[in-house]
Amino acid sequence: MVEFFASTTISPGQIKKMRDLLKKHEPKKWAFENIIFTPIRASQGTANMIRKLKEEENSTIMFDSGGFYVQQEKLTMEDLLCKLKQFYETNKWGDWYVLPDSPPVSSDSVEVAWGKVYETIYCAKSFSEEFNGKYEKKFIPVVQGITKEQIYHCVNSYSNLNVKRIGFGSFGTSGKNNAINILTKKSLENLKYLSTLAKDYGFELHAFGIGGPSSINRIREYIDSFDSSSWDKAGGFGDVFLPNKRVNITGKSPRICKNHYVGYDYIFNDLKNNHECYFCSSLNELRKNRMYRSLHNIIITHETVKKWQEDITLDIMLNQK
Repeated sequence: MVEFFASTTISPGQIKKMRDLLKKHEPKKWAFENIIFTPIRASQGTANMIRKLKEEENSTIMFDSGGFYVQQEKLTMEDLLCKLKQFYETNKWGDWYVLPDSPPVSSDSVEVAWGKVYETIYCAKSFSEEFNGKYEKKFIPVVQGITKEQIYHCVNSYSNLNVKRIGFGSFGTSGKNNAINILTKKSLENLKYLSTLAKDYGFELHAFGIGGPSSINRIREYIDSFDSSSWDKAGGFGDVFLPNKRVNITGKSPRICKNHYVGYDYIFNDLKNNHECYFCSSLNELRKNRMYRSLHNIIITHETVKKWQEDITLDIMLNQK
């Protein structure tokens, strides 16, 4: 069964308001079922609010490593290790703990990527040893690499760790400072290869930092879980998700991509044919209210994954007959 972890890079006040709106208007569509956040960059208030979701709503919580900030050169690996160790030692309420990693970027040469692979493996293994088996089954070591050889080296190196799940973090990068993950043809091929390798080694597989609906649908058969912050970022940019695409609705005319404009009737009909929630019941309100767009987007993502789970269950039942 594939699990969706909602990345919450937002303030505690926003989390509380979103939680309250979901519970009031869509209590059966609890899209904060699984949450991932980066504790070393979050405020104490955010950490407290997320812990509250676990205790009061039974949400499953994944602590991300913050390797992105090493990739962006905003933190050294030494700083990351120190901050992460301190947080993990004092916060035992998490369900998953991602081990430290050093992600490559698209412009890295194979040689530079090898350096980051070696650093990731060394830090992940030495970090986990410091906990003396306390979190073994909860740890998620990250597979980094831009070639199949690098991916294999990571997985083989993790084979003697007593972990249940590994993660994939080497998607393509774009934008300012390579800060945006993109699902390139090469990274999808690597994910497919890793998926087979993970099964051979008996690991579950998590994909870090997936984008919108089109990317999510392309990876569904290769993973056991994924996380995404696109549901909220897209809402901020004026975009709403449909099951297989995203549409900008805050410009003069709604558009599917840069120069592909469509009518508002098309948007509203497409929404009503494929999905229904409180937050998109009024297109005018959806255009005006950023939080409604984000909540609509997270519900769409949540519903998409639930539909996958239903399809898998049905396939299993039919195969057993």
